[in-house]
Amino acid sequence: MRWNKNVRWMHGVAGVILIAALAGCNRDEPKIYHVQKDDSTPPPQTASAEAPSTTPQAASPDMSSPPPPEGAISLPQLKYQLPDGWQEKPPSEMRAASFNALGSNGLSADVSVTPLPIVGRDLELVNMWRSQVQLPATTDPGAVNQAEPVAIGSDQGRLFEFVSDQPMIGKSRQRILVAMLTQGTMSWFFKMTGEDAFVSSQKDKFIQFLKSVSFVDNTQAAPAQMPAASAVQSENENTIPIWTVPPGWQSQPPSQFLLAEFSIPGQGSAKAEVNVAEMGGEGGGLLANVNRWRGQLGLGAVGESDLPQLAQSLDVPGGKATLVDFAGVDAKTGAPTELIGAIVPLNGQTWFYKLMGDKQIVAQQKDAFTVFIRSANYANAR
Repeated sequence: MRWNKNVRWMHGVAGVILIAALAGCNRDEPKIYHVQKDDSTPPPQTASAEAPSTTPQAASPDMSSPPPPEGAISLPQLKYQLPDGWQEKPPSEMRAASFNALGSNGLSADVSVTPLPIVGRDLELVNMWRSQVQLPATTDPGAVNQAEPVAIGSDQGRLFEFVSDQPMIGKSRQRILVAMLTQGTMSWFFKMTGEDAFVSSQKDKFIQFLKSVSFVDNTQAAPAQMPAASAVQSENENTIPIWTVPPGWQSQPPSQFLLAEFSIPGQGSAKAEVNVAEMGGEGGGLLANVNRWRGQLGLGAVGESDLPQLAQSLDVPGGKATLVDFAGVDAKTGAPTELIGAIVPLNGQTWFYKLMGDKQIVAQQKDAFTVFIRSANYANAR
């Protein structure tokens, strides 16, 4: 079977992208699977980016759709052949498709496909990917030429590869493969992230997957709606920045001491929450806030010497943010929980961003969370 999917994505993200996804705020630690080797496994099949239906139905390519509404964008239908050992998982709002690449040793790597209207910002993208594996940024424009050519369907794309100098996943380094293909005003990003040796072992399958990709002109399918980006600001416009809020985030009345609060619903009762706070000065400092967040997940305190291994740097408008990513158990509910936090010191103030909740939702929303942080307009912040 083959699949196609119209992708929903944010209006206004042009020029702002984080491949981590494109979200490099998460360490992308591999999930552990216990997989029984089955020599009778059938040949790989194509997979759908949507959850499989309990009652499969034949595709209807001749079915017509109404004319595109004003402001709608029609993305091409994406088709591919799924390599043996890869499993589909629900994509996030900004992804066209998501997969786990599974190995016989129980490790996995995250694979994503993301289309975004970003063209001509190659060095910025390279530095973003470098920051994900804690490599320093470069000003050398030749860095974009270090990519190797790679076939993406019938087109030629570019394949970038980055690996951390220090362990980031347990005792292992982290490796990122990113293939990029530009078609007109749209760029497609195919990314694999995980433990160094495992991602290296999956590179041939990743290239095989890229070769199988095809884009079909979506003239008959319903266009993907481009939801209007919503802006959030406080009643006091002189002190509060304005954010571009990703689709699917539900604004909530902020509780005491918070500037903004959002809820992200998932399946059943699963959810994640995003909140933003601000304090004068250093807000207690990096170590104190890292340990505060760790305490919310039932994790022990760390020392100053541990921070370089736990924190990552992210360029944001007007300065740099510090990102941390922890997995543990919600101290209030006892449920498995993941927390991604960002600390942004600016103009004598410190802004705190936190995404916390169901681990799957947090993983799916990490790219959108980073885009949200980068969208902040601090022009009026004091």
